[in-house]
Amino acid sequence: METWKEPQTIILWIIIVALFVIILLTSIIFLVRTIFKKIIKAKEKEAAIQLDYQKNLLETTIKTQEIERHRIAADIHDGLIGKLTALKMQQEITSKDQKTIDALHESITVARRISHDLSPPLVEFTKLPELIKELLDPWEQHLLITTIFDIRAEINDTEEFKVQITRLIQEIITNTIKHAEATQMYLHLKQTENYMALYISDNGKGYDVAKNSKGLGTKNIETRVQFLKGVYKVKSKIGKGTSNMFLFKN
Repeated sequence: METWKEPQTIILWIIIVALFVIILLTSIIFLVRTIFKKIIKAKEKEAAIQLDYQKNLLETTIKTQEIERHRIAADIHDGLIGKLTALKMQQEITSKDQKTIDALHESITVARRISHDLSPPLVEFTKLPELIKELLDPWEQHLLITTIFDIRAEINDTEEFKVQITRLIQEIITNTIKHAEATQMYLHLKQTENYMALYISDNGKGYDVAKNSKGLGTKNIETRVQFLKGVYKVKSKIGKGTSNMFLFKN
């Protein structure tokens, strides 16, 4: 009997072939996994670059908006209000036309409010609850506003953070006045050492969140929340009002 036909030899060859196939399959699997890892790493790197770009673009957009708001507010305060005040004083001295004087006084008040809304004065020295109270004050002639400030820790918020929070509230109030037909609004601000939570609700007509999530106002809110690295959720039902919830970790 030839040697290669012996059972031991055949078994040995089978073992050798099996080992070769196993090694080959292992090598192929390892190579495929390596290729997939490289592809995944490339995709992750691309996603990280895209995310950084979006963050930089978002930050630039927000900061550019604030610079332009500040410029317009300064123009209104230093230019328009100054001229209106001078004209009012002239009317008080010369003609004493009370209707004109009252109209000029009202115009100055409106211009000052617009200027403050665009760029709140002394933000760096004012605590967030005080800024919110000042912001809500002009709207209380349109809405019954209930506020609760639960301040459990004195948080020295940055000027940028406080400005963006006031922008969020402004956006929600504007949407409420324009669309909600609400008569009441509730605002609850809670600050602790670890987080700041803001809850705003109204008794308006409500809307379908799924169908109305692409509006400019909603996008502005989402953009600012993303800029502040916070979490935002809105709930609304037809005829049941709307509630907005924000959470920002310290």
